[in-house]
Amino acid sequence: MLVSDDINRIRHLVTVVAEADGEQPLNEDAMLALSGDGAEVSHYLFEQDGELAGYAQGNTKHGTAQLLVHPGHRRHGLGSSLLSDIGDLAVWAFGDLPAAQGFAAAHGLVERRRLLVMERPLDPPSRAAFDGVRPFDYATDAEQLLALNAAAFDWHPEQRHFSRADLDARMAEPWFDPAGLLVTADADGLTGFHWTKRHPDGRGEVYILATHPRAQGTGLGRTLLAAGLEHLAATGSTSVHLYVEASNGRAVELYERTGFAVVHRDVLYGPTPHQEQR
Repeated sequence: MLVSDDINRIRHLVTVVAEADGEQPLNEDAMLALSGDGAEVSHYLFEQDGELAGYAQGNTKHGTAQLLVHPGHRRHGLGSSLLSDIGDLAVWAFGDLPAAQGFAAAHGLVERRRLLVMERPLDPPSRAAFDGVRPFDYATDAEQLLALNAAAFDWHPEQRHFSRADLDARMAEPWFDPAGLLVTADADGLTGFHWTKRHPDGRGEVYILATHPRAQGTGLGRTLLAAGLEHLAATGSTSVHLYVEASNGRAVELYERTGFAVVHRDVLYGPTPHQEQR
């Protein structure tokens, strides 16, 4: 577990790297893990000349890692050292910048997953009503939402592990808006949910959109998506973005039909299966 001074130094390094590269080097999950104590998360700090020059975080539950090097300490082997520290975990390259592509190629890493960022402008609020869509109720819906999420994302390396602790941590974040977590239900329980997020700069996000397997193919996903976009527009957002696995063709098609277009790509690089078996 990291001490508060290390957390502050890592956050400062994240800011420096983001300003230099134009990309956030750690995602939300990794930032939240800085102050967590999960056994599945490991931290690697590299100091040089009296400052934090590099940091890597490995997550064995997800099978992935994230690493960053201070711009003033690059091209001296620090990234390679951090890569060695994390072992066989695959590494995210946010934005898939040319430097990250070169780093991956130099270490024999290949693309394992591709995450698309899609975006569209938001129409002005229409005050449309969506039958059956209501705000989330923590007392009655929390466990059902987690079960629904696990069923909907049983194929997803990270999202399928979303836990009560993960739910509580995100609901404690400043951005959380109870009115922006929308759910639907039938006689057997929750059938779907759309968790929206509004960023400090006003941009909206389709944070999580999920439908239970028993409700898939009914158009529920389109309804929940529309209800969430209406909520974001009503709260003042003029644009909305989302993250989706490139391999999830069904979801990508839904978003394209709704006016979203790809504006960004994140790539997960890892050893080939042959390398992993060594």
